[in-house]
Amino acid sequence: MRGKKCYQIIHGMNRPIETCPLIKATETLSNVTVELYEPGVNKYFMTSVTPMLDEEGHIKSYVHSLVDITEAKDKEKELIKSRNAFFNMLNDLDYSYVELKGLYNSLIHSFANAIDAKSPWTKGHSERVTNYAVAIAKEMGFNDKDIETLRIAALLHDIGKIGTYDVILDKPDRLSSEEIELVKMHPVKGAEILRPIMQLQDILPIIRHHHERIDGKGYPDGLKGEEIPFLARVITIADSFDSMTSDRPYRPAPGIEYALSELKESSGIQFDPGAVEAFLMVLEKIK
Repeated sequence: MRGKKCYQIIHGMNRPIETCPLIKATETLSNVTVELYEPGVNKYFMTSVTPMLDEEGHIKSYVHSLVDITEAKDKEKELIKSRNAFFNMLNDLDYSYVELKGLYNSLIHSFANAIDAKSPWTKGHSERVTNYAVAIAKEMGFNDKDIETLRIAALLHDIGKIGTYDVILDKPDRLSSEEIELVKMHPVKGAEILRPIMQLQDILPIIRHHHERIDGKGYPDGLKGEEIPFLARVITIADSFDSMTSDRPYRPAPGIEYALSELKESSGIQFDPGAVEAFLMVLEKIK
């Protein structure tokens, strides 16, 4: 090896490589370390060049060392490969989650459409109630999680009517006491229909109690005041307002002014006062 250049011995080349650490060490008069791949031996090296200076500060020799880091580089490649596979998995999961969430929302809306399709008189009712309820929630400063729970519950609040005879829902005359009792069963039926769906457990109390009253004279359980889930109290207001501003087979819509007066007069009796106040503010803003 005597008399040969380092690039001839180490790299088997007749001229320095572009990243030659010796050249840079000569310029800086300090240690230079670089990572190099040697295709001839298929190995990675950590190459270090340190210039040795004489008393006058001139370079008299170099210490040139190579450390085989091939095994470490292979492990690094495996880690990078694993990391990339992990991130790809996360991306796939994220995509799958978006797809599943879209499917979930589509199914919820399909349920709501099936409910409203029971009768031409209730077409669009679930969507309108949802819009009113969400507007109340936003006005009251609900967090996003509660708003989403309320949205789903409002869309499905009448799902129990799927088990109610169409002839009752479409009857042009006042319902008999027996028919009224059948209709009153729809909150209970709704909760029973949704009970097997694990993802909807949070909304079951809301579905069951959206016809309760603050004074305890509602149904099916006669809950009153704070006993009624608050999201159910919000849906009660949205549901009642839409009913009072929509035609029914046994009567034309009483109108918005009548609905507003009923909300005000029944605040604290049938309806939650805070939610009524929030809804009136919502309606005032959209006038």
